[in-house]
Amino acid sequence: MNTPLKKGTKLYSILHLKCPHCQEGDLFLGKNPYDLKLFDKMPDRCPVCGENFVRETGFYWGAMMVSHATTTVIAVIVHIVIHLFYGWEILPNLLAFLVVFALLLPIIFRSSRAIWINLFVKYKSKES
Repeated sequence: MNTPLKKGTKLYSILHLKCPHCQEGDLFLGKNPYDLKLFDKMPDRCPVCGENFVRETGFYWGAMMVSHATTTVIAVIVHIVIHLFYGWEILPNLLAFLVVFALLLPIIFRSSRAIWINLFVKYKSKES
């Protein structure tokens, strides 16, 4: 993903799924979020700087709250779009949400974990 963001920002680390400390190592073992064998697998430590990704037991439970908020926003957007075409019909709303959510699940999962760990780890450049 090519973004105009520079290293050192939380957004860079989140969008690129990089280690929040060095922003070079990958947060996940597999690059493809749709590889269902690896979509949730993270190394215990950053392969570049050694930052501990497993801060404590249950650390990523907080990422579930981020995921919940993200999914709620997506559900509201899907509902509004479907409502414009089908009104209050429940079946189109439910089917649309299930399809969208199924397609976005690996991305929501990974980005929620990236957001969560970025709340607790600060970037440290090599120059510092």
